Amino acid sequence: MAQFTPAKVVHFVPAKVVHFNPARVVYYDRFLHCDYVGKSDTFWTQAQLEYVRSIAMQQAFDKIVKPELDKLKNSFKQLERNSRNSLIQFKVKTTDNNFSFPIKYYSEEELETNLTCDNCGLKFAIYGVFSNCPDCNKTNAFLIYEKSLEVIKKKLEIFSKPEIPGDILEISLISILTAAISAFDGLGKELRNKKPHHYPSKPKNLFQNMYLLNEKMNNLILENHSDYNELLKWFQLRHIFEHNMGVVDEDCVRKVPELNYLKGRKFKLTVSQLDEFIISMKELGRIIKEDYNE
Repeated sequence: MAQFTPAKVVHFVPAKVVHFNPARVVYYDRFLHCDYVGKSDTFWTQAQLEYVRSIAMQQAFDKIVKPELDKLKNSFKQLERNSRNSLIQFKVKTTDNNFSFPIKYYSEEELETNLTCDNCGLKFAIYGVFSNCPDCNKTNAFLIYEKSLEVIKKKLEIFSKPEIPGDILEISLISILTAAISAFDGLGKELRNKKPHHYPSKPKNLFQNMYLLNEKMNNLILENHSDYNELLKWFQLRHIFEHNMGVVDEDCVRKVPELNYLKGRKFKLTVSQLDEFIISMKELGRIIKEDYNE
């Protein structure tokens, strides 16, 4: 299971995590990527679990369900034969006789995320998305957040082309808005796992609610962000696109009074607006990072 390459992290070996460096090899008694402590036979990726489940489902079907279905099929066939010369005849037709549960195969390399620590420069690979650097133990959550915004920015550039049809553009811009806030929400969940004492446990969607997040952080965002009100507006717009098809409602106006002129009407997204929003989200990430590292 170990694959040694210069400055490469080996994912797991029995009861240890190995960080391979050309100059030294260090053994740890825990999985530094995610702070998980346990034996190697308790460390499974989601794809590995799905693979095991698919095998179990297939075996259960072949040994339990399929024999019972075959019995039922034979009983109907017998009924068909017995009624062949009767006034009322039964005809039985079956389909999908060769049905079976497919095995969910996977490649270990496809599960890897290659990262470069922005604190010490170590290159390593992990399963999943979030982790700690095995060398300096810094979380990669902010790096993943910044990379996500970069990808979202590239998508926005694609949709800014004039040949994109209007209806496709509208749907695409909504997806970009929701993706940016989802990336921030993912960052928040990871930070809450790392420092549960620093962030309140409720509500679960705290990092989707800018007004409440700022309140829980003692107006940190309000005092440090260059345009907090605009940021608050975009989080509320994301909410109405998710839950009210983009139509500005009374609740939205109460939280963002400047949208009162659009009450009862749909908000129209533009590429330029979302471009500014992504810049604003990068600034938000820097504020949260500085507070996290204090």
